[in-house]
Amino acid sequence: MTADARSLAVAGTPIRRRGKALEQAIFDAVIEQLAHVGYAGLTMDSVAATAHTGKAAIYRRWSNKAALVVDALDNRLPSPDALPEGAGVREDLIEHMREKAAVLNSPVGRAVQSLLAEMDRDRPFMGIVNDRVVAPRQDVFRRILERAAERGEVRKGSISPLIIGIGPAMLVQHFLGDPSPVPDELVVSVVDDLILPLIRP
Repeated sequence: MTADARSLAVAGTPIRRRGKALEQAIFDAVIEQLAHVGYAGLTMDSVAATAHTGKAAIYRRWSNKAALVVDALDNRLPSPDALPEGAGVREDLIEHMREKAAVLNSPVGRAVQSLLAEMDRDRPFMGIVNDRVVAPRQDVFRRILERAAERGEVRKGSISPLIIGIGPAMLVQHFLGDPSPVPDELVVSVVDDLILPLIRP
């Protein structure tokens, strides 16, 4: 950002940006607002002010804040289409779990944490979050295990919803119960001590 742009941002004057640059600034603002005021407190006005853009620029792209928040989360989280390179089931699982831990340890993790308060208050919205954001990324774990099963590294019949969910659940449990970052030792221990003994041939 140039010195002139910085001074405009400080003054609260909208910065003229277009395309991806504007979209990314809006997504940054959404994550920041979620982390500070939660979904209930987030408004299109507050996002526009934080992104230093006009509210009309947001409404041209998103008709409501639910659609905006879902797109921001989908953009900021690792792509559900990206799989580890396939070095081996242990290496793949650790790489994938480290990616999840990095997200939880980032501002995106704090934004996701703020959405947990909406689970009972706004079930339709959380249903959209699950369908668009959560479920596709849970499927990555299954695909890693199925690929490993084809290589003979995973016992037939051992892949189940419980196995698929246990790793992420352990990370989230630490994330919600401990203010410190998710440690790498936990990631490795979950894979080595919990998951692998349940799936090895």
